[in-house]
Amino acid sequence: MKNMNTSTIFRCRFVLHTRRLTTIAIVSALVLLVAGLLALLSTFHALSGSQDLLAVLSYLIAFLALAFLLPMIILLYSYARAGVWIEADRVRVQFPGENEQEMAWSEARFAVNEGEEYLRASKGKEGLGHVFGDTRYIRLHLEGLPPEQRTQIEQALAEHMPVRRPRGLTLMTLLDPNGQMVARGRLYLFDNELLCAENRGEKRVFFYAPLKDLRYVKQRAPFYIGRLECEAFTMTYKDKEYVVMLGYETTIASGIGRSSHWSITGRAADWVEALQAQE
Repeated sequence: MKNMNTSTIFRCRFVLHTRRLTTIAIVSALVLLVAGLLALLSTFHALSGSQDLLAVLSYLIAFLALAFLLPMIILLYSYARAGVWIEADRVRVQFPGENEQEMAWSEARFAVNEGEEYLRASKGKEGLGHVFGDTRYIRLHLEGLPPEQRTQIEQALAEHMPVRRPRGLTLMTLLDPNGQMVARGRLYLFDNELLCAENRGEKRVFFYAPLKDLRYVKQRAPFYIGRLECEAFTMTYKDKEYVVMLGYETTIASGIGRSSHWSITGRAADWVEALQAQE
């Protein structure tokens, strides 16, 4: 945690991520150094026997080490500029590979801490810690902080807004009544409210509804993604029908393109029972 200036209360860096990257960078640099020296010695025939094969292997290993090292250096530079800022008038987040996020305290309605169990289950890939306004939210990326700093961030947020912990949470796909996809989303169940928000993209908040105001909550026929059966349920809020499919597509980008994987994220009967209990 680092004090900044009179308008910034504090800043937390993503220390856990930086430590992993630093370890990979150091190992890659050492491998590059050793392989590079062996390649040079082989090239100048300073070693006896099979110099050609040794030179080829050394150059290959050095190239692979360099291929690992350069991205790590770029990422470490990005992480040096990244962090979570708790300021007098707003919360601000800069995460590598993403545009800067910020939300004024006047816009923020509440924060959500999904908890350690969710962090372990998601392996940090879907973020931890979010600040919600009426129409959008920002992702705090607390998965990159050690536990003691996550606690400090939560305490600082609590001075400006409630920090809530959901009793139910799942990733899902939000559909319109015709079965057309609206967004890949997050569904939070609190003691007396249901929150539906977009998980990627614009990070929109679709609704934050008191459970007593939900109508016509019922299970519907499942959807099929290939052979994968994803259960679903419907509900109506403020005269608008929402279809929630308990299946989620994870997209993975790599150097050779993008791939996706669908997974089942819950049972419709469990959600319908929980929501109907408060109608």
